[in-house]
Amino acid sequence: MTLHLLDKIGNWNPQLFREIKGRLNTGNMAIASALSLSGQLLLLMYFSAQIPVPPANGEYTNPIYHRFCTLDNANSYETKCVRDALGNFAINWPQWWLEIFIWLSILSVLALLVAGTYMLVSDLDKEERRGTLNFIRLSPQSAKTIFLGKILGVPILLYLAAILTVPLHLYAGLAAQIPVNEILCFYTAVAASCALFYSAAMLFGLTTSWLGGFQPWLASATVFVVFGMSVIQLTRTAWDLLTFLSPISILRYLLFGVVFNPNHAFHWLVASLDNLQWFYSPVGTNIASGLALSLLVCGTGTYWMWQGWQRRFPNPSATVLSKRQSYLLVICCQTIILGFALPSNPIAGSSLAALLLLNLLMFLALIAALTSDRQSLYDWARYRQQIVPSSQKLWRRYPLLDLIWSEKSPAVVAIAINLLSSVIILTPFTLFQKIEAKEFWDVICSLNLILIYAVITQLFLLTKTRNPEIWAAGTVGSAILLPPLILSMLLLTPEKAPIFWLSSTFVSFWSSSFTASGNTILFSILSQWTVLVLLNFKLRSQLRLAGQSASKALLKA
Repeated sequence: MTLHLLDKIGNWNPQLFREIKGRLNTGNMAIASALSLSGQLLLLMYFSAQIPVPPANGEYTNPIYHRFCTLDNANSYETKCVRDALGNFAINWPQWWLEIFIWLSILSVLALLVAGTYMLVSDLDKEERRGTLNFIRLSPQSAKTIFLGKILGVPILLYLAAILTVPLHLYAGLAAQIPVNEILCFYTAVAASCALFYSAAMLFGLTTSWLGGFQPWLASATVFVVFGMSVIQLTRTAWDLLTFLSPISILRYLLFGVVFNPNHAFHWLVASLDNLQWFYSPVGTNIASGLALSLLVCGTGTYWMWQGWQRRFPNPSATVLSKRQSYLLVICCQTIILGFALPSNPIAGSSLAALLLLNLLMFLALIAALTSDRQSLYDWARYRQQIVPSSQKLWRRYPLLDLIWSEKSPAVVAIAINLLSSVIILTPFTLFQKIEAKEFWDVICSLNLILIYAVITQLFLLTKTRNPEIWAAGTVGSAILLPPLILSMLLLTPEKAPIFWLSSTFVSFWSSSFTASGNTILFSILSQWTVLVLLNFKLRSQLRLAGQSASKALLKA
């Protein structure tokens, strides 16, 4: 029976068969099962030790309050311990099982996302170092088959450990009076979130081989940070988008119907959930709408990760996304972000900062996905007219169209177009939120900085240096973090030196009360445009030099 099943798996997906055969042996299965069951046992033992024990008669006469005792009365949130007919404390068992359910949910999801990401990235890193990844590329398997085989096969022991937690998790949820259909919604959200993070891990591992053994640690640490941000209290800003990246968003809905006590340890998870809106539609009171929104966010991210894998895996020198795909990606992402950025009652000063931060992260990823490497730029600069199909002669007549659509052309124009489309899509935010003039100009300065980062990245990838990606990432990271750090060390606050903050930092992240005159804003924008023009002239001269043939340069010398 087992051999017949393995034969079917091998016929359907040879890569999955390869991963299962190498990992699913008796020893590994026993270790994974033992770790899962022992972890559940430790959790039960811990909460069993938390159950209050009544003192002996006459030893303690004052009232005892404990979170696992029953409520004192119907109009109070105090959990006073009272004795039953046998002299024991009356325990609120649904509350006890609820905390087990919550902790088991959080720890299981954390292990699935962080450990699964580490395993996938580490596996790709080992394949790259051993040279077997190129061998897989030469195999007749499609990129889709390898993608699914890796995601389903590499963390298969983790899947086994997670499946073993389902009986206790399901029983704890039912004992906590959570409907079974809501628990199934949570499992659906877990699957969608795993698909998103595992797809991102596969693409990250494929495109950052220059990081070496640091890859899996960086990827898992990033997932851990994103998961931690998804657990924070809802802010009714664009930042709430991070909540729907993980199953914690659906866990909030499960707790919304059973956690009423404001003194509950996990009440902050459901705080403001009933006020959550997306495009002014209430999605915080209905778990079906919450699940649909979670599937939309995770499904959109998974789709674009898959598109990047499908382009990059067969051709390691290709960009992660084409320029045409980037335009559609920005439209999709900005539409989703806009839905969260239009809340009914946002926290003052945090709405614009959250929107700018999400856009900064998105465009930094977009710059990395669109920027061509040195050889591609040289090929484009030298053979641009030859590689353009004859049916597209309009591109030869208008080089700007080549910069907009060509695969190997510099990414600066495409980034500028994506910034322009973002401004157009996010215009309703500026109208409904009635942002002030200084905030509008801060957005303009932020867009200028993103364009400057795009040109810097392209210049570094055009240079003939070792590991240009590291130099580009380090320079852009320094350009983002060092100016506010240096200005703060010099005690130059945004109020004292607004021109330096406006021209070199995203000032909305650091201060919501800065003021600047019209001349200061104008000078800041002009200084940014000057830097942008100079950098583009440098890039143009480098591309012109790259476009000259080697024989022509030799004859000129």
